[in-house]
Amino acid sequence: MTGQRHATMVAAATLALTLTPLIGIFEGVGWTVPVLLTITVIATCGSLMRAAGRGQGLQTAAMCAGLLVVLTAGFGDGTAFLFVIPLPATFEHFGYLANDGIAGIVTNAPPVAAEGGILFLTLLGIGLVAILHDMFVVGLRTPALAGLTLLTMYLVPVSVAPDATAWFWFILPAVSYLWLLADDNLRRVSAFGHRFTGAGQLVSQRFPSPMARTARWSALGFIVITLLALTVVPTNTSGFIDRVAEDFEGGGDAGLGDVNPWAQLSGSLNQPEEIDVLRVSTDDPNPRYLRMHVLDELTSDGFGPNDYEEGGSLGDLSAEGSEVYTAEIENLALRAPVLPVYGNPAGVEVDGDWAVDDDTGVIIGDGSDMGDVDSYSFTFTDEAPDAAELAAAAGMDPGDERWEDNTSRPDVPEMSDIVERELGGASTVHEKVLAVLDYLSVSNGFRYSLQTTDAGNDEAILDFLATQEGYCQQYAAAMAWMLREADVAARVVIGMAQGERDGTEWILTSHDYHAWVEVYYEGPGWVTYDPTPVGGVPGAVSFPWATEPPPEDEPTQDPGATADPSADPSEAPSTAAPDPTGGVETPTGGPTAQAGDGGSGGGSGFDPAWLLLLPLAALPFVPALWRGLLRRSRLHPARITATTAWDEALDLALDYGVGIPDSLTPRQAAGVLAQAAPDAREAAAALGAAMARHRYSTQPADPAGLGDAVRDLHSELDKRAEPRRRYRAMFWPASLLATLTAKQAEESARLARRSARATDRVRAAVRRPRRSNNRKDRSVTGRP
Repeated sequence: MTGQRHATMVAAATLALTLTPLIGIFEGVGWTVPVLLTITVIATCGSLMRAAGRGQGLQTAAMCAGLLVVLTAGFGDGTAFLFVIPLPATFEHFGYLANDGIAGIVTNAPPVAAEGGILFLTLLGIGLVAILHDMFVVGLRTPALAGLTLLTMYLVPVSVAPDATAWFWFILPAVSYLWLLADDNLRRVSAFGHRFTGAGQLVSQRFPSPMARTARWSALGFIVITLLALTVVPTNTSGFIDRVAEDFEGGGDAGLGDVNPWAQLSGSLNQPEEIDVLRVSTDDPNPRYLRMHVLDELTSDGFGPNDYEEGGSLGDLSAEGSEVYTAEIENLALRAPVLPVYGNPAGVEVDGDWAVDDDTGVIIGDGSDMGDVDSYSFTFTDEAPDAAELAAAAGMDPGDERWEDNTSRPDVPEMSDIVERELGGASTVHEKVLAVLDYLSVSNGFRYSLQTTDAGNDEAILDFLATQEGYCQQYAAAMAWMLREADVAARVVIGMAQGERDGTEWILTSHDYHAWVEVYYEGPGWVTYDPTPVGGVPGAVSFPWATEPPPEDEPTQDPGATADPSADPSEAPSTAAPDPTGGVETPTGGPTAQAGDGGSGGGSGFDPAWLLLLPLAALPFVPALWRGLLRRSRLHPARITATTAWDEALDLALDYGVGIPDSLTPRQAAGVLAQAAPDAREAAAALGAAMARHRYSTQPADPAGLGDAVRDLHSELDKRAEPRRRYRAMFWPASLLATLTAKQAEESARLARRSARATDRVRAAVRRPRRSNNRKDRSVTGRP
């Protein structure tokens, strides 16, 4: 194996080891097949071009072509010519897959299924990095720069999956990088020539050096001392990796950066498999929504939460309401830096350090996370305001210090026009709220769907209002934005819907993540509204105050009335709106629909059928493999003789275009080989002498050293050959063709001889006897 081919294999192996953190990104290990195949194809293309003596430019082009073939064969969806040659329709399909992959990255939470656009983008990114990695390690001989490619492949999964930050996943990239440096250093030192010990003894290139042994023991001692020091010396490990781990695991400060609430919401709703997240036991017969995040900062990109600030402690909470409920929550799978609670918490019992944000009322972790909490309990009040009270209430005073944070909005003229048109006749806060709810209703053409559409506007909220299609994220953001445009204090809340009753408990799953709106009224304070059609949210709750107040002469039902807690759950009043088939559209792209079709569109997966083309792609390498196996068989230490070594030397001469007539003796033929490979003169002479002894002496030739002589001759012939000759010798050896031709000629001659003998036997069998002139009765002429 030449140095470049060895370096190619090392580069591919180190890159493959660095990809192990992807285990935390994808479900299962099926993704390893296309990923490893992509790396192998790219490495093979680069190695072939280097074997042909081509420069770095052509090597890079060949590797890019190999990547394109892999993507076309795996994701072409029948648009390519012969499954591997891309056409314009293929690139259009690639664009669709890229958009689908980007949308999947934004909406899905790991682990995700390795299919469709996400797998396409993964192979594309890995392929490009593999090309750069091969160029740094093999082409440019700068393995130190390969650390950038290894770091890139490590940080991508680390940045999206908390499990990828485990120490074990960092060890593998580090070992890979050290492997690259050590291998390159060994190859450089090997180029210096023969190695000798201090006593002058000749040793192989890989003979262990005393200095290397000392260096290894020194490095091991340094690592042990460092680990011991870290166990007793307090250190600050707030490096980048630790920050990434804290951000995604919910540790550290309770700023917005801990978990993106929108990503957690959309990712959970788009997961095909429904996962139980919380188990709730409460004496509230009809609990509403669990409150988690409050988003009150509005920019042109939409709503986002301000940085939560540590405020009062949990001991400062108090009950303000007519009835206090108790809830006990068991955490099944939730990881978040906030504590989900109902209504207005009056007291909380939870392990860890938690505080209450003064502006939003969100309970945030001060170094604690829900991932560390198995269960907790709290008391709460959940007031139900009267519609008439809300109709008479004013909004937030502009002089309030919270006014700017809860009414600011970007200048979007199109939004101002919509609000002016739809809310122009509303004067009170409640009238404006009801006008927005009516505008976003199903009766006005809006429908629930997890698949949003781009209408070509600069702001995503305008796309939603134009297409009238979206899910709770778009509904809540649109309502809060429109109310702010009408000078009404409003904000978005993210949490979990009611869930599904299981006996006396409630089960909240990953599909129960939800977003709604809180509007401020003077007196009642922040009041909850849900503009999303209840048919799109399995655990949705209707709010009786989101209606016009009835006339004074009509009796009203107490909105705060609840069912008897002791009543049978099946007889409890329903909090959901009428059946979706009775006027509310059902979701067209919800989790249930996605689970039915596997969570991905048809035709965009990685089609395994193209793997059938691999045998066809391997055909060009069959002669090289055959030739290599033949050489290994001839030079095997248990089978090598002067004859097998000489046969290999003659075949090498034929492969590299060295003409040796059959009339030459072994010593004369060795002289021809020595002229073609001057640096292997001694090896050629040894082979010729061994063959001459075998032919002309009664004593057999000693095979010791003949294998090394053949290898030296091969290396020298390969080094001195022209690139085209070297390429042909490797992938289409002339000796193999000559052997096949000779065998075919011998077989043809054997068949010809057999045919001739058969013909002679047939002729002998049918031959008539010849007439003679010597006859008793008369001559041949019949004359007497």
